[in-house]
Amino acid sequence: MYLFKSFTAKNMELRNRVVMPPMCMYSAGTDGMATDFHFTHYTSRAVGGVGLIIMEATGVVPCGRISDHCLGLWNDTQAQKLAPIVTACQKQGAKIAIQLNHAGRKCEAQEKTIYAPSAVAFNQDSPMPQEMTEEDIHDVVSAFKSAAARAAEIGFDAIEIHGAHGYLISEFLSPLTNHRTDGYGGSTENRCRMLIEVLQAVHQVWPDEKPILLRVSAEDYEPAGM
Repeated sequence: MYLFKSFTAKNMELRNRVVMPPMCMYSAGTDGMATDFHFTHYTSRAVGGVGLIIMEATGVVPCGRISDHCLGLWNDTQAQKLAPIVTACQKQGAKIAIQLNHAGRKCEAQEKTIYAPSAVAFNQDSPMPQEMTEEDIHDVVSAFKSAAARAAEIGFDAIEIHGAHGYLISEFLSPLTNHRTDGYGGSTENRCRMLIEVLQAVHQVWPDEKPILLRVSAEDYEPAGM
């Protein structure tokens, strides 16, 4: 049975093929800090024998969190709170990754402004997002890079970029939510531009021997979508 056979991706050898996908726990402090809950939650999965643990969607900037109680990795103090979890999971034989995210128009944190590729609200009850300038886009790309550098410094085995589920990168990819007329909108190539820039930036600071994962929603299930 292949499920319990080891698997290697780059230099990351998993003890089996059981993967815990990223699932938001909404248990962080409003400052984005990991808590005792996170330590117990993730290390328990490692003790239980999971091969690869992918930590929940973690905001690269405050307005990039899904909620006020999602993890953040936009400063060094947040990284220091995550470090013991990484070490403990690895001591139990698991590999551990972290999913980096920007929630875009789906941000429900108490931020004054939320951002999206275009001014298209998530639904009729959601606030209208502010269309990002090119400078805003470059700032977010830099934030992904900085978060990836912190993840590398504290020893994560892999990193996952969240480009799915209607969050910011997904919003750029889909013509349903990206109505831009500049270099980040229109053609498929342009709509992929921000994602490519994020990946290129992360590659600059992430160790070559460690995997970079990418999660995407490949189908909008709408005639005018992807």
